[in-house]
Order: sequence, then C-alpha cells, then structure tokens
Amino acid sequence: AEFETFVDPETPLPEDCLRITVISPDMVACQPKLVEILPQFFSFIQGSVLVAHNASFDMGFVREQSSFLGYDFDWPAICTLRLAREYLSALPRKNLDTIAEHYGLSFEARHRSIGDVKVTVAVLENLLRAEAADLVTWKNFKPFRV
Repeated sequence: AEFETFVDPETPLPEDCLRITVISPDMVACQPKLVEILPQFFSFIQGSVLVAHNASFDMGFVREQSSFLGYDFDWPAICTLRLAREYLSALPRKNLDTIAEHYGLSFEARHRSIGDVKVTVAVLENLLRAEAADLVTWKNFKPFRV
C-alpha cells in the first residue's frame, strides 16, 4: 500500500524548500492540513518499522509536529544513512542520490515522498543483501535505529 499527500503547511514555504523540492505554494495551498492527515498516517503505519535516509531529520520533524498537535510519536525507525556510513564507507558521499547511483537505482520522482521512499527501500534491500547480511535480528539493527 502507498500513502502520499501534499500538506498545507499553513505558513510560507522556506526558500530552501522551494529550491530543493520544486514544490510551489500553489501546490500545497488547497491541500489538507497536517492535523487532518496525521491520524490517517498513523493508521497507515500501524505495525510497521519506518525506514528513512537521514531518519533523524525526518523523525525529529514528525515527532515535533506530532507533539505540537497532541500526539505521542514513538515509532521504530531504521536509518539508511547510518547503514551507509557503516557498510559503504568507501563511497565519497552518503547522500541518497550517491547511494542510489551506486546500486544502479533511479528515481521516478525525486523529492516526492513515493519516489524517495521507493529508492530508500531499494537501498535498504541492496544493503541487506550485499553488504549487511549480518543484520538478521532487530537487536542487530540497534546502531541504525532512530
């Protein structure tokens, strides 16, 4: 299953966000607000372990916004950036683009949740198959959890 939506941030988008994501104010203006989407997202991820590249950033943002809206967000998450730092030390950079290129992966839509998620999942699968086959139990993932 997939879960993807734009959210009305209810505040002007920072210039860095506009530049990096090419998401315009018009694209989010009529979208649902976070308070409307968050319960749906929590329902969607029920029973899941989250995976993100630089998960500290993403999880920190979700925890902060969840707390602001009165939710306790304490979800298990694995960070592919931490895994890459450990298992792909020879790569000069550890950003998602570099790792995707290393594994021959391409994005169907960069800086869009589904596009980035699909590549992140493929990165995790490749890491576990090729470099990190020793990670077989949840306990083994402790250094890579956020």
